[in-house]
Amino acid sequence: MAHEALLEKYDDLLPALRARGETLIAEIAALLASDPTLKVHSVTLRLKSRESLAQKLARPDRSYRDLWTITDLIGIRVIMYFEDAVDRVGELLEARLPVDFGHSADKRRREPTEFGYRSLHYVCRTGGDLPASARFEIQVRTVLEHAWAEIEHDLGYKASEAVPSAVRRRLNRLAGLLELADQEFCAIRRDLESYADTLPARIEAAAAPVQLDRFSLVALLDCAEVNALDRAIARVLEKDLGEEPFYPDYLLKMLASSGVRTVADARAGVARHQDAIAAMVKPYFAFAWETWQLSPDRMARVFRGYSLFFLAHVEVLRTSTLRLDKTERLARLYRELDYPDDAGTAHLVASRLVDTFGDLG
Repeated sequence: MAHEALLEKYDDLLPALRARGETLIAEIAALLASDPTLKVHSVTLRLKSRESLAQKLARPDRSYRDLWTITDLIGIRVIMYFEDAVDRVGELLEARLPVDFGHSADKRRREPTEFGYRSLHYVCRTGGDLPASARFEIQVRTVLEHAWAEIEHDLGYKASEAVPSAVRRRLNRLAGLLELADQEFCAIRRDLESYADTLPARIEAAAAPVQLDRFSLVALLDCAEVNALDRAIARVLEKDLGEEPFYPDYLLKMLASSGVRTVADARAGVARHQDAIAAMVKPYFAFAWETWQLSPDRMARVFRGYSLFFLAHVEVLRTSTLRLDKTERLARLYRELDYPDDAGTAHLVASRLVDTFGDLG
């Protein structure tokens, strides 16, 4: 009967719990947003279901006289991409929230023979219009830890003793792999950050070829000759040069398909063909308007790296003096880019562009 009374009380409190939970979600999201270095996957609210509460109240090893002794009526999950961000979130929560440290735990720390749920687990005073004894829980973990917890929940085990020993050994190995994966993702992110930081000096030193990729493309767009040609194109179009790069993935594929695979290749090409590139802009947009109704009037600003789009065309067209060969090479470039999306249209567009550019390429 006591259980039924607590369940009825929970039914009555559910709207207030939901309202307070939504307020807490907004407060925690704002707190995390105050640190621009944090990349948050999600912040979600979970209210304890009536069925789960009934099962908890019926446990033979526990006795609940007061609903507020149950700390997870309101649950909030903060999911981060990287393992080292979990500690940073913990620091923010501990500094700003009324944490009940006596009931909180770092459940990431386990013995080597243990497996299962991993999370930074805080119990905090709920506040608001709820009683002073009301608590809620916050789980902070990575995407991989969250995936593990969801699968663990679906498998339906709560303790390692409930799992057959053969399966337990396999779960131990898998838990180790996921933990290693979290560590490796952090290490890869640090390596990429270091790689990006050293790129400008490596490019200027020109001691070794720097391959074009998403990181080196950003550095390439900051090079003086590329920036100057982008500005020249913007002047031709009577537009401002914006900060947004020209579709990086498309541009990288286009450059590679035209034979421009390193930063040095691109810089040399821009320096060598800057006059031809500047002369291509107006004819290209005349063709684009006639073919696709694409006009610079519809552009708010010119993309950074637009000069490299034209460089790819120059590199393809300059490899032959034969119009037919130029058409075939340009059509092949478009087919590799999957645009236009059929060979016949690609060949037609290439043929018309070769005529448009004439001797400019």
